[in-house]
Amino acid sequence: MNTMQLNRTVKLGFTLVEMMIVIGIIGLLAALTLGISSSVLRNSEIRQTENALKVLTMAMQEWELDMGRSVAFQGVPNLPDSSFYDILGSDTIGYPGFGGEGLSNEIMESALRARSVALFAMLRQSEGAKTVLSKIEADLLGKSGTDTYVIDAWGKPIGVVFPGTYYTEVFPSGNMFAEDFSGDLTVRDQVEDGLGSCINQMPYFVSAGPDGIWGYRFQANNGPIDDDPDSKSMWNGTLDNVYSYKPYLVEGAR
Repeated sequence: MNTMQLNRTVKLGFTLVEMMIVIGIIGLLAALTLGISSSVLRNSEIRQTENALKVLTMAMQEWELDMGRSVAFQGVPNLPDSSFYDILGSDTIGYPGFGGEGLSNEIMESALRARSVALFAMLRQSEGAKTVLSKIEADLLGKSGTDTYVIDAWGKPIGVVFPGTYYTEVFPSGNMFAEDFSGDLTVRDQVEDGLGSCINQMPYFVSAGPDGIWGYRFQANNGPIDDDPDSKSMWNGTLDNVYSYKPYLVEGAR
C-alpha cells in the first residue's frame, strides 16, 4: 500500500473525537425529543382532566335545574343540624384552627373520593345530568367496590369543594372571628381552607394534578410557615392542581 492509499484510508474513517461529537449530538437530540414528548403528554393529560371538570360542572348545573335548588352539603358532621343533605361530610374533616397543621394527603384524598362517589350517584338521579355525564371518557371513570366516581388523567379522584356553612349558623351568638374575609360570610371546612375558597357560593371541582398531591394552602394561618419545610411542601403541592375555576385565596381568612 503506497502513501496515497494509506492517507485515503485514514480519511475515510472517524477519529475518536469526531465519534464523541456525533454521539453527543445524538444524545442531545434524544433528550430534546423526550422532553418535548413529555411536555406534550402532560399538556394532553391536563386538557383531558379540564374537560372532565367542565362536564362535571355542567352535570351539576343540570341537576340543580331539574331539582330547582342547589346541592345541600353537610359540611362538618358535628354541627347540630337534622336537615337533609345530598352530600355528607366526613368525620375526619373539621374547621381549620389557628396553628393547625392542615390535612395530610391521605385524609384529603379519602374525603374527596367519598364526596366524588356520593356526587356521581346523586347526579345520576337527574336525566339531564346523566346525559351530560355520558360525555366523560370511559378511562376517567374509577371504581371503589360497586361505586363509581370520576378520576383525573393520573388516576386520582376528582374532588368537589363546597362553600362553607354560614357563620351565623355555626356561631349563632355572632362571633365575628368566624367570618371568612373572602366576603361569602361562611366558615370554611379544612378542605376549602386547604384548596381555596369557593366564590359566590359556587362549588368547584379540583384535581390533585400531575404530582398526585393535593397540598394545603393554610388560609386560616397566614399561609405556609417559611421556616417549616413540611408547611412549604404542602403549599407547593397545590401549585399544579387543576380547577374548574380559580378559587379565592386569602391568607389569614377565617
